[in-house]
Amino acid sequence: MPIVVLDPGHGGIDPGTAGNGYQEKMLVLQTSLLLRDALRRCGFQVIMTRESDTLPLPGGSIADDLAYRAQLANQNKADLFVAWHVDSASSSDVNGVAVWIHPSTRGTRTEQWAQAIANGIAANTGQKNRGVYLGDFAVLRDTAMDAVLVESGFITNPTEAANLADTSFQMREAEGAARAICGIFNIPYNAPVPSGQPGTPVPTPAPTPPHAPTPAEPWPQWARTAIRFMIDNGIMIGFPDGTWKPDGAVTRAEMAVALEKLYEFIRRGGATG
Repeated sequence: MPIVVLDPGHGGIDPGTAGNGYQEKMLVLQTSLLLRDALRRCGFQVIMTRESDTLPLPGGSIADDLAYRAQLANQNKADLFVAWHVDSASSSDVNGVAVWIHPSTRGTRTEQWAQAIANGIAANTGQKNRGVYLGDFAVLRDTAMDAVLVESGFITNPTEAANLADTSFQMREAEGAARAICGIFNIPYNAPVPSGQPGTPVPTPAPTPPHAPTPAEPWPQWARTAIRFMIDNGIMIGFPDGTWKPDGAVTRAEMAVALEKLYEFIRRGGATG
């Protein structure tokens, strides 16, 4: 059976984006675990980059962690890599689901598969289908197989954020993606058995907390892109409690570490995620 690597984005000290009282790292983990169960129910071999609130490569930089996720898929000779994220926007009106691919795969079957996954999720949830986008993300660039990155909704849209945190909505997203992936590999989709009917029991997902464990902190809108860049490239990743403290003072020691990481980033040739 095909091997699928599922990669819930961020984790641990890297909360990802935040909004409306939620953190990306928790929302994507919950839905990814449901997608894992759905794919295994259909017969896929599924490998998770993480199954708890931690970075897959604890102790390394964000750049090292992203490289590790791709290496895990490559070493296991996966047939498909699916990174699962949520998006954010400066406007709270923006909503919908999109799937990203690396620019080098435009016009290939990867783009067709990405569109199929976007279609499957949107059809099962009623979300706006934003289609396929191109991005030079490390996990798309460094994987040796077809690789997609799902942006499953906008955490900055109050209605969509509440949906992304709702277990029944997470299940609809997961089942929509699973049905699409089954179609990609020409494998029959095995729908979950409704409660009370005989058949293979469907795993019960853990209840979704009303808010993320660590309250989201506001980032100044004019600095959001820069902060996201610093985190994604491991230059200044923030504090162990998941905050970044954008208004905090920087010590000389912290500045020295950040400059060293910036130098390494430049020496490696630029962005890694």
